[in-house]
Amino acid sequence: MNGNSIRIGASAKWTMGALALATASVSYASSNTLVGGGSTLPVIAYAGDSINNPVYPAGVGSVFGVFSAQAGNPSVSYCKTSDAIALNVLTGSPGFNVQDACPANGFGAGTVGRADLTQPNYVVLGSPLNASDYLDYQNSHPAGDYPVEFPAIAGAIAIAFNLTDSLGNQVTSSEVNFTDGQICSIFSGQVTNWSDPRLTSAFTLTDGASIPANPINVQYRSDGNGTSFSFSSHLATVCGTINNEVFETSRGFTSVVANFFPLGLPPNWVGSSSDATLIQGIGSTSGSIGYVETANALATIPSPQLADVNGKSPLINFGNPLTITAVSLLYNEVISNVNNANGTAAVETIGAIPGVTNPPTTQCIALVKPSLYAKPAVPGGIVPSTSYPIVAISYLLANSEGNTSTDLMAIRGLLTAPYTSSITSQVTTVGPGTGLAFLTLGSNAFTTNQIRGCLVN
Repeated sequence: MNGNSIRIGASAKWTMGALALATASVSYASSNTLVGGGSTLPVIAYAGDSINNPVYPAGVGSVFGVFSAQAGNPSVSYCKTSDAIALNVLTGSPGFNVQDACPANGFGAGTVGRADLTQPNYVVLGSPLNASDYLDYQNSHPAGDYPVEFPAIAGAIAIAFNLTDSLGNQVTSSEVNFTDGQICSIFSGQVTNWSDPRLTSAFTLTDGASIPANPINVQYRSDGNGTSFSFSSHLATVCGTINNEVFETSRGFTSVVANFFPLGLPPNWVGSSSDATLIQGIGSTSGSIGYVETANALATIPSPQLADVNGKSPLINFGNPLTITAVSLLYNEVISNVNNANGTAAVETIGAIPGVTNPPTTQCIALVKPSLYAKPAVPGGIVPSTSYPIVAISYLLANSEGNTSTDLMAIRGLLTAPYTSSITSQVTTVGPGTGLAFLTLGSNAFTTNQIRGCLVN
């Protein structure tokens, strides 16, 4: 939006969105490739996977791939990076631009013929916006502009491991079932050796085999990412206080466990800047364990062993749609920069954040309460007792303003694709056996019409 533009009021924007929906079919004719990217956590759901290419067109069977395959819809370019970099591109932080190379500082728009873009068409995050993100966006955009955010797809965060038993056999997924308590003990550093009696019940091995007395080598994500956010939210919720300390919910894993390691992490705890490198680290390091997005683990060759947790598999017991309702949602609220006293994520109203001016009044920034998916069977929660327990929610984001007239209808279609049955019915990258699940819009949740009305020129 430039200085000569006329700002459209919220009610007018809503009316325009409703009219657009009424006149639009499934296709949104545009020859321009839509450019975006972000989190590796749900990348396979949205765009499929291309291990060797950070910028690539959405693949066959993925949400964006099916969208593009429908008549009249444009192709979609996805930059596979991290929440941290994607947020910098979205918010317009200094040194980051949609035109810059992916995955370093941008989404590589020029490489797919979109040298005209000054902002991404969409962004994917594995965690919701926080207060700092919103301030960064406000400070680099015209007054009154805001990021649009809606939850779209859930993913199971698996506990991956690489173990050899005393007989020299690879310990497999079917032989390992961790309890929450055992995971809490490992990632807080209370248990440091695989032969610790506190882990004995996790293993069902071949007769005569045992787990050798070797150190536990922990692999973790070193970048800011949604996998760490949701994993830490689960730990903070289920672990409680351990030796007078708690896990902190954060996108940065070193912050998650800082209370337990005031002098820094042990030398055999190794950080990786992506799911792919973390999975490779587990595969190449005997006696290692880490947390990974399940679908990305399955796409890596060779794929790691994935443990059951509390008797539930991230594959067999995850993949059915999770229902969100009005009770599940908050509008115009973000994750606070300060956690609750027990380390769980706190939320705050955007208008209450110091430094925020002209907070949005439309319902275009939607947040699923982290407490409602931090563990199964929470009253009002979205994760049933029969589900695998460690769950992440990914978000689709865009810009409320500044969308080019040639892209606008297509962006509206892309953001509503995960809730459009003609698209989701053709998607093969989400569902049972994938580690990924759609979100079903239940009673009084947001609508696709609502999403469309949030996006204008």
